[in-house]
Amino acid sequence: MTLVHDERAPYVQVADIIRAEIASGERAPGAKLPSVKKLAERFGLAEMTVHSGLRILREEGLIVATPGRGTFVRSDVDPASLEAGGSSRAESDLRSQVESLTATVEQLSSRVAELEKMAGLSAMTD
Repeated sequence: MTLVHDERAPYVQVADIIRAEIASGERAPGAKLPSVKKLAERFGLAEMTVHSGLRILREEGLIVATPGRGTFVRSDVDPASLEAGGSSRAESDLRSQVESLTATVEQLSSRVAELEKMAGLSAMTD
């Protein structure tokens, strides 16, 4: 697979393509990924862009980087769970953070409304 012109950032496309290769079994658990330089050449991108795509996959727990050895598909990755659209740990963590932030925003909004009401009442009594 190669990059296609779409609205997603190139590093996101890199992550999606490699994730799909892992899901399809093209990149088996424990397999070594090509070097960043080779991936950059393959996709026609800067190495930093490829690094960003690989960072997403590391955060999702799909790959591990070992200094001096390379980057590998985690040996405990279940490609079937990726094909089925299973949530990664990173997605689950992100979902929890969003839910927590949403609750915090609701609490703050409620508190601001209370303070505005109190300020409005005190302005009327002055």
